[in-house]
Amino acid sequence: MNSSAGYYSIGLVLLSSDFRVIGMSDSAKRILGPAMHEFGQHILKYHPRKSHDKIKGLLSELCSSKDDVPVAMIIDVLNKVLMINLHRIKTSEPSVDFLYAMTFVDVSKETEARVDPKSGLIGLKKFPVCNKGSFQFIDLASICLIQADGNYSKLFTHAGNHLLHMSLKSIMQRYASPHFFRAHKSCIVNITHIRKLDLSGPGHAAVILDKSDLPPAPIARRRIKDLKEALARI
Repeated sequence: MNSSAGYYSIGLVLLSSDFRVIGMSDSAKRILGPAMHEFGQHILKYHPRKSHDKIKGLLSELCSSKDDVPVAMIIDVLNKVLMINLHRIKTSEPSVDFLYAMTFVDVSKETEARVDPKSGLIGLKKFPVCNKGSFQFIDLASICLIQADGNYSKLFTHAGNHLLHMSLKSIMQRYASPHFFRAHKSCIVNITHIRKLDLSGPGHAAVILDKSDLPPAPIARRRIKDLKEALARI
């Protein structure tokens, strides 16, 4: 698999139908180090507790999927940022209906990941997205709007749109941009892309962005004062 910057070493972990680790490629061992060299345990045993909810969500989404489309997400483990894809694999063995394959690449360098000493979380400066088999790393400044979309968030830029398997709350924690503003429970706006505020009605408040094909983004009334103060600082 390639990226705009070059080629990546892809780690592969083979999982049983009940998500025990039963195989691993050499590149996976190099990326993960000694933490995952022991086989036979459930995949959660190899991850810190703070990552369990993300892993459980990934596994749950894969189990509920009715097609063979891989499930993808970003996760931090062992102070690394990994782009993970989880695939269901059918087998020809009568005793084994299917297995799972987890493929991943380390994108810590490309996302400019740094550990926040206050929160202990890994903060990222670029959004890693997968588009038609290639990784792209989206600069925060280029993003106009981030909208909640089920289990994903949708990123809107002037160049195109992208899906990211991350909640709006996680984005605000991980992406340290002073220009990202949580305008509403359903969206984050980049205040440098705001063209104007629309306060035309008593029950209506919205942000008009400089991306012309985007509809107005809602803003909670209680957030209007904070947004005006944020705009005054740029």
